[in-house]
Amino acid sequence: MAKKKVKRMDGYDVVIVGGGPCGCVLANDLTKAGKKVILIEKGGNNLKGLGSMFGMTNGEHMEKAKGSVWQKTIEGDGVVIGTGMGGGSYLYAGIVGMPQFEAFDEVGMDLRPFLEEAKRETWVSKTPDEFIGPQTRRMLEVCHKLGLPFEPAYRHIKFDKCEYGCTSAAFGCKRHAKWMGYYAANEAAERGATLQIYTDIKEVIVENGVAVGVKGKGVKDGIDYEIRGKLVVSSAGGLGSAMIARSAGIMSAGNMLFGDPSISSFALLPPGTKGSFYEHGTSISMMDDEHGCLFSTTVTWPRMFWSMYQLMGTGGIRGAVKTFREFPRIFSIFNKIHDAGIGQITWDGRVSKILTNEDDQKMNYCRYINTKIMTEMGCDPSTIHHTLSRIPGGMTFGHPGGTCSVGTVVNNKLETEVKNLFVCDISSLPGAPSRPPVLTLVTLAKWFVPQLLGRLNAS
Repeated sequence: MAKKKVKRMDGYDVVIVGGGPCGCVLANDLTKAGKKVILIEKGGNNLKGLGSMFGMTNGEHMEKAKGSVWQKTIEGDGVVIGTGMGGGSYLYAGIVGMPQFEAFDEVGMDLRPFLEEAKRETWVSKTPDEFIGPQTRRMLEVCHKLGLPFEPAYRHIKFDKCEYGCTSAAFGCKRHAKWMGYYAANEAAERGATLQIYTDIKEVIVENGVAVGVKGKGVKDGIDYEIRGKLVVSSAGGLGSAMIARSAGIMSAGNMLFGDPSISSFALLPPGTKGSFYEHGTSISMMDDEHGCLFSTTVTWPRMFWSMYQLMGTGGIRGAVKTFREFPRIFSIFNKIHDAGIGQITWDGRVSKILTNEDDQKMNYCRYINTKIMTEMGCDPSTIHHTLSRIPGGMTFGHPGGTCSVGTVVNNKLETEVKNLFVCDISSLPGAPSRPPVLTLVTLAKWFVPQLLGRLNAS
């Protein structure tokens, strides 16, 4: 039997596995610094379905289980796993969450000097007054009356390119007004970086205790690849980086997992009043760090998608019909919480995630505050309802991470126990962000670039 041919690629300064926000920014900044970089991505490098429901469901930008909008945990809840160049930044709403610097301080990492550069990179700007709709403005007034410090949200958006009432942000922005890692990756390619797409990395090559490259297989061509470089960085996300670390013999990887669970509350406004789905989504927010909760006006999904989501989730046919009928009057508030890292990546790469009683208390606090706001806004109290956390499919975990966290799998230089093998992505964060993580991740990547350059220049 003929030996299978292996395609060998060598001579790189840095081999980056995973084209999420961190991987894309690292590739771009290292290439700017004159380094030879290869960025390897399991998915593609395209904008197929940009700005439409097809962008979420075509498999190019997000993994999904059969019969579901998302991938599923073993327990049956949704888990959002981005794929393709840009990763999760293709299908996020563009809300800015400020990094929690204190968590990094505790492990000896000062990210503050890199924040402003990360903000410029990711187009951070405050929601203009003209993008705050009438019901959202009414909610802002009600919240201030209740002593809740809601404010216009900061977004990863160029509002001069944006359109009020747009419902496509979470499907990828067809106006190119929302920042995505995709832009950084393709800028890196213009500077000479190699973008190796549709390649699934299965193993780290370790020789004499040192990482010298990776092995993988082409997703579409079936070719076996061996890609070598001076340094190896895994930026493959909460699942991918845990599996890559395990392939190098690091058994502490994937044994804890945070998810940033998302819940929502809904109610009907008085008859004749248009609901929040007709306004610009996620335009005001409040970060309650004391309780570990994010509050925001909801993502503005189109009527058909929101009905389909109910059909494929816990609502079933009855829920889909009800949602379609009531859609014009629905008012919704969106939440995320800082959850405990009780979860794991199984040996075969599946996600298991369990909520604690403390997690439930945080979500109940969100429901309590949401109910107060909706009641004060004049919503019919009998129509107020909330997504539930103790039924299969009731939860969506938007940011699975912490599987290779600082102090557990990597040190405060993001290096593993295997020399020259690093992890820089949501898996290496020291705790759940409880807020959209893009700004934190890009700030982390900006901080990490000088660390890598120092290692390369010293070798």
